[in-house]
Amino acid sequence: MRFGNYISLPLVMLTVILATFSHSTTYQIQSYSVGGGSTNSSSSTTYNIQGSVGEQANGTASGSTYDVNNGSIQTEQLNVPGAPTLSNGSNTYYNQLNFILATSGNPTDTSYAVAVSTDNFTSTLGYVQASGAIGGTQFYQSYIAWGGGTGAYVTGLTSSTTYELRVAAMQGQFTNSNFGAYASATTAAFTTTFSVSPSSISLGSLLSGTVITSSTLTLNFATTATQGGDVYVYGQFGGLNSTSHSSTITSATTNLATASSGFGIQATSPTQTFGGPLTIVSPYSGSANNVGAENTVPTHLLTSSAAVLGGVVSATLQAKSSSTTTVASDYSETLTFIAAGSY
Repeated sequence: MRFGNYISLPLVMLTVILATFSHSTTYQIQSYSVGGGSTNSSSSTTYNIQGSVGEQANGTASGSTYDVNNGSIQTEQLNVPGAPTLSNGSNTYYNQLNFILATSGNPTDTSYAVAVSTDNFTSTLGYVQASGAIGGTQFYQSYIAWGGGTGAYVTGLTSSTTYELRVAAMQGQFTNSNFGAYASATTAAFTTTFSVSPSSISLGSLLSGTVITSSTLTLNFATTATQGGDVYVYGQFGGLNSTSHSSTITSATTNLATASSGFGIQATSPTQTFGGPLTIVSPYSGSANNVGAENTVPTHLLTSSAAVLGGVVSATLQAKSSSTTTVASDYSETLTFIAAGSY
């Protein structure tokens, strides 16, 4: 039997790992990875988490006006809404602003949240709620619910203050966008202005049985009050009074063409440049020789149910004496007009 010597040699296996950069003549990707391409998600009653593996790494780019991310999860994200359109109602909204969302091509079932700031979003004042008030939590609702092309209002603001608004979008899970670019607008000053010109007019000589009409008074009224405003009038004597003869041509709501005597006010041609409308309160809205009485207590003359700018109304005084009216040269009346805004 033949025996030999055997030498046991270890078997060495070499594994060579080759790597190369993905490149062409115009680009080179220096950092990427390849994985299983799987995704996973987890959730509870208070959160949802979605994750993935096998995605390209180091693919984030950003600048002062943009952020760019990559990967399949990023393709789920909505377009970041553009800056909304803001309005202060042609400088009449002193405690609110109107805003119209920019949907930026997002689907119709997208919902939006609106953030508010007064310092260019160095900090966030809060978020617009369904009521228009500013609250501490983000509130999302659809473009239509935010008023569509007419827009909605953010309320409870301070007059003469600049506010910025910006918008974020959401559609189901894992689609929230960042808040986009902001727009700004300044609330109007808290003002009501009123004037009457000229400060005095003459009726001339009163002829028995003849209706005399004064030259025109011009009433200018404007208010930024959200609920509009009103103008009132009252007289010292309640008619044309002669102090020297203790006689009064009493004011009345009447048609002076058929009345034996009287004195009253007629307002016409209300206009405005914005808002309103400014309207004349009956019985001062008559025509021809129909007039409204002026009293010794304030009586409602003009009204507007909304803020109004550039409101103008013309008014005349009409008087008629009778054959029994005491003759005197000092018949006169002092009228006082009062304007008030409904804030």
